[in-house]
Parts: sequence; structure tokens; C-alpha cells
Amino acid sequence: MSMYRFFGCCFKPMPDTVPIVSGTKMVPPDQKKVMLWAPPRSLSTAFERCLSTLMDQGRNITIFHEPFTTAYHLGPERQMKMPLEPLKFTVEESKYSYAWVKQHLEQDFPESEVVFAKDLGYSVSNRMQYLPEGFQHTFLIRKPEKVFRSFNTLLSKPLMRLTRIKLADVLPQGWVFQEMYELYQYITETLGQEVIIIDADDLIQYPEEVLEMYCEATGIPFSPNMTVWGKGKDDLKRWHLSKRLLFVNSVVGQYDRAFSTRGLTKPTHHSTHRPTEEDLTGDTQLAIEVSRPYYEKLYEKRLIPPSLSGGQREEDVCSEADDAGEEHSLLINAS
Repeated sequence: MSMYRFFGCCFKPMPDTVPIVSGTKMVPPDQKKVMLWAPPRSLSTAFERCLSTLMDQGRNITIFHEPFTTAYHLGPERQMKMPLEPLKFTVEESKYSYAWVKQHLEQDFPESEVVFAKDLGYSVSNRMQYLPEGFQHTFLIRKPEKVFRSFNTLLSKPLMRLTRIKLADVLPQGWVFQEMYELYQYITETLGQEVIIIDADDLIQYPEEVLEMYCEATGIPFSPNMTVWGKGKDDLKRWHLSKRLLFVNSVVGQYDRAFSTRGLTKPTHHSTHRPTEEDLTGDTQLAIEVSRPYYEKLYEKRLIPPSLSGGQREEDVCSEADDAGEEHSLLINAS
């Protein structure tokens, strides 16, 4: 058994002898159901695209893209007021109640070897009773400095500057990481599950190792070709997602790099630009400060790539660098 596999994982397994009947079709007895929870701006969509490559290799995999996030921001029980009220009737998703999302994720997928859902960790805050049953829960985390600097860059784009939207207008009171840690506590203490955690910096430095560790720990098939993607529009056609959420995030530039690139690779150079504290808004500085302790607690529990001797993070010369520069070196340009 691999050293990466978690022992004593307490999620409820599928029966290993009798397949589940769904109408006239049967669910594979070894079907894997996995949730990935992440902060925004954490390379989570890029990670999602890595798993999507399994479809190109003939694997039957079903992928859900941010259904609870849709409920949180656009659904009938949304937990945040829409920052641009005139758009309310254009982008709201009336069917995306939390109960509907839970039921949708729990339905049978008799053709699928893997059912994978990626969502933002804060999206089930105050609604954890709606976590779908039968799923193994995993986390992708990233340094708060990089998450919120990236968000700061996003909100600084000309279109977003016109709207005057601030971090506090689109993120929860605990600045994401508090909500993620509360979710971690709920999963481990109430559900009795072990949470698999990977870190975005590790993913950047050792993409193949991290993907292999993650797949080994979850039972998802691994392929060395997971770091090379097809066209972004092909993935979007195959994923289960809200078209309205896709529209909103596309307009603000949330997916610009993840869907315009063709792969994931270790960076070969680093940005030399280091933004100062004066470059950041007050909200951004506060978010970083509040989030750091929660991130560090989760970071201590992450899966450690074999290349990191002793489990210590390599000296990252761009750890405070401009996020856009680092992500550009990470993602292979499609052109």
C-alpha cells in the first residue's frame, strides 16, 4: 500500500460486493465520490482541469463546478447581497437552493467511475447540514497573501474599478479561511472523516507529485498526462455548472488563465516585482492578517510531496511576488 494513502479514513464507503441499482443500470461498486473545497484564487479551477483530462483518456468521470458557490451567491437562499443590485434578476439562479444542490450531488451516476465536485470552502458556511452524503472531503489551500493579492489584482481591473466592488462585498466575514477551518472541524469532528489537504505552492513546484498523492489518497485514477489540457471550452461543455455563475465569473476575469491555457507545469522563473503594503487595500491587508492563523493550522496537516525533505516548504523567492506573474509562469500559454 502506498505511503500516501490515508489510514483510517472514516468516510462511508460504497458496498464492495453488491452494486447499487439505479433504474435499469448499476452504479459501479468502487465508484469514488470526492469533494474539493478551496479558497478563491487558489488554482482550484486549474486543478479541476487536471482531473478533467481523465475524460480524454476514456475514463467516465462526472464533474460539478461550484454548485454550492452558486447557491451562496446567486440562489434563493444566497448568503450575500448582490453587489450590483440591478443585475439581480439577470443572474439569480432560482433552482439552486442548498437542498437542491445536495440532492443533485447525491443522485446516482451509473456510468461514472468518479464523481468529483469542486467548490469554494465558505459556500456552505451556516449550511453544513447540506453536505452531500457518500463523498470524501478534500481541501486545496493557498497562502492568504497570494489569495488576497490575486483578488486585489482582479478588483483593480478597469471594469471592476468602475463597479467599486470591494473584498468585503463578495467575501464572508471570516475572510474565507475562518469558514474553511470551521468546515474542516465539522468534517473531522461531526462527520468523523479524515480530510485530505494539498497546498497550492506544492502544486506549483511539484505538480505531478501532488496530483499522484491526491489520486492515491482518494482512489481517483492517476495519469502523468493530467498536467496537459485540451481546450477550455471543451471542459465547460462537459462540466455540470451554472451558466449564470460562469457568465459572472467570466465577465470579471475569474477564469482568464485557467481556461485560456493548455496545461500545468513547474515554473521556470519568478517575478521580480514585489508589491508593498501600500499597494493593497485596507480590506486586503485585514483579510491576510485574519486568515493567516487558520491557513497555518491547515497547512500543518497537508500531504507532503516526497521532494520536500522533512516536510518543510522550499524557500520560495516569489512568495511575496505579484500573483499574476507567478501564475503566468505556472500555466502554459495556449498560443
